[in-house]
Formats: sequence, structure tokens, C-alpha cells
Amino acid sequence: TERQLAAALDVSPTPVREALSKLEHEGLVERVGARRLQIVDHPAETLQELMEVEIMLRGAEARFAARKITPEALDRMRGFIDEFVAARDTLTLDQRFETAQRFDDEIARAASNPALRSLIASYAIYGDYRLSRAAENEKDPNWVDARVADHRAILEALAARDGNLAEQIMRRHARSAIRDL
Repeated sequence: TERQLAAALDVSPTPVREALSKLEHEGLVERVGARRLQIVDHPAETLQELMEVEIMLRGAEARFAARKITPEALDRMRGFIDEFVAARDTLTLDQRFETAQRFDDEIARAASNPALRSLIASYAIYGDYRLSRAAENEKDPNWVDARVADHRAILEALAARDGNLAEQIMRRHARSAIRDL
């Protein structure tokens, strides 16, 4: 029950009820009785399609960012790439992801579209899996080089204020991350 879950999490029932309601609204859990919920068993095809939606939304965010990004944001993004490249062999996987996340956060900040960011967050179903797959992929220097090259290409498209190109590269970049799942 909600009360049992709240007790197990050491929180009040209200945030548990709100979270479960959101999960139900998003089709991730379903009511099977007055007090019972169960996880919805989505076919693999549906999950793949949801990942494609996230890719499209991330592409749109890059397009919008290209219109609004500041020189200071571009400088910070260059710095993230340079930092990553310089310390590549000494960074842990978590640190690498943190650097990549800071890069992505600059795009989100530049796009300045909270509604779009909320949609991206609601469709972000593969994020946790990327970290586990990246642990295997990062052993391949070509894989890491390709990720860095993508970030450089996204940065250059943003600097050129080329929304079409920024969207295209971001979609390719995001798609390559899920292709490996």
C-alpha cells in the first residue's frame, strides 16, 4: 500500500501518492485493485519508440539552443570538452558522465524552454542504462573519440547558430547512445 511504501521510504504518504499518480498518468504503473498498483509490462518495441521520442526532443532542444546560446555558454562548453580530453585517462566513468551532463545542461539552459525540458525528462527512460553500457564501451578508444567528436560538432553547430545542423548532430549522437543498449 501507499502507507507501507511511505513507511519503507521514511516519508509521508503524500509524496508517495503524488509519485505513484504521476507514474500511473505516464503509463508506467496501472491500478489492478483499489489499493494495488503494478508495473506495466511494455513491449520492447514501445520502449524503443519512447527512446526515439526522447531523441527527437533532444534534437529540438539543440535547435532552440542554437538560436539563443551566448558566447559565454559556448566557452564553458569548449572548456568541458577540453577538460575531458586533458584528463580523459584519469577520469572515472562517473566523472566522464558528469562532464557530458554539464555539456548537455548548457544546451538545456540555452534553449531556455522549461516545458521542453520537462518533456525530455519524462521520456528519459534510457539514461540509467547508458552508464552501465558505457562502462563496456569506454574500453574502446574509438567509441570515446566518437563521443568527443560529436560534442565538438554539436558545439560548432551551436556556435554557427545552425539550428538544423545542431538538431541533426544531436539526434545522431543520442541515437548512437541507445543503439548500444
